[in-house]
Amino acid sequence: MNNKKYIFIFVFLILCIIGFIYYKLEYSKNTFAQIVSKVGTVNIVDKNGKVLSEIEEGYKLENGEFLETKDNSSVTIRFVDNSIAIISENSLVSMSKLIYDESSKQSISNILLLKGKIESNVTDQETFGSEYKVTTPTLQLAVRGTIFNVHLGEKDTKAFVTEGKILVSNEKSSLLLKTGYGIVVDETNELGSPIALLSKPLIDINELNVEYYKKYLSWQKLENAEKYHVQIYSISNYDSLVYDKYINETELNIDSLKNGKYKIDIIAVDKYGLEGFKLEEFFEVNSNPIPPIVNAPINNEKSKKILFSWKKSDEADKYILEISKTRSFEKILIRVNNLNATLEEISLPLQKGEYFIRMSSIDISKNKGPYSTIYPFKVDEK
Repeated sequence: MNNKKYIFIFVFLILCIIGFIYYKLEYSKNTFAQIVSKVGTVNIVDKNGKVLSEIEEGYKLENGEFLETKDNSSVTIRFVDNSIAIISENSLVSMSKLIYDESSKQSISNILLLKGKIESNVTDQETFGSEYKVTTPTLQLAVRGTIFNVHLGEKDTKAFVTEGKILVSNEKSSLLLKTGYGIVVDETNELGSPIALLSKPLIDINELNVEYYKKYLSWQKLENAEKYHVQIYSISNYDSLVYDKYINETELNIDSLKNGKYKIDIIAVDKYGLEGFKLEEFFEVNSNPIPPIVNAPINNEKSKKILFSWKKSDEADKYILEISKTRSFEKILIRVNNLNATLEEISLPLQKGEYFIRMSSIDISKNKGPYSTIYPFKVDEK
């Protein structure tokens, strides 16, 4: 009898262990990372790059799946621990390991970057055994902090940290990369010394607090900057990367943006290709009612006044016309309110000098729209 009792207990324990292992395997297998925002074309592909399907917001990425972004495309991924990864255009990544243990709250998120760029904003890895890791064919980057970037190019891999720290390692050695430093690993696969990142650029004037129909912004040239990385995010529950370009100038036209709320990041890039600390600003686009189109001012020799004209806006009931000596319009020299929308021109006296003009519309419900393009002009004689 005792033997049967022991056998029964033994079999019961074995079944419990098998059931526990099965549960763990099933739970891990069903762990996923979710697409919370996407712009452009984002596909699930096989290991050879063949497109299996195009994905939409809400799609659940599982272990082993490959994801690619096309030109002018990006995707934001949320992991089970609420860490966020933003995959830039022309990138290829694989969800190499996704594990979450509900009882212990241990989470493991491993991403394989095969091409392109990934920005990670990682929650604190406080639970023992939890990890967030980005690997490339030659490097492993394990999180010891929150915000870091990895760029995988044809000839090198770049990693840089703007908040927290990461452990960078390969088969030869490892190093701790702290806030404000980056590293470039070339084809020799040697981990060199960390390189200090550039500081953030400075906007010339607070242009983003002024709404323009044709919008632009500029920033001061930063010493040792070879170019600038400009990213614009559409803001909702999760940020969507809608503009992601490298430019050599210090001015950007952003008039193609639709109405909505946005965040812009401007980052200086050094001679090594490492990106520095970002200038981050928030702004809102509101293009209605549409402003009139301002024509070139004309000197009237007889009246000794300047003739200002414009193409009417169909959405306007009234206009506002402003003239300043500075493009920022910090001091407005002339302001004409409540111009009737039936008018198409006005003459004003001005002394010799250089000026700027802008106009805006007011609709029948008294809503004021954005400013027109700022038009510079010169009065030569008076």
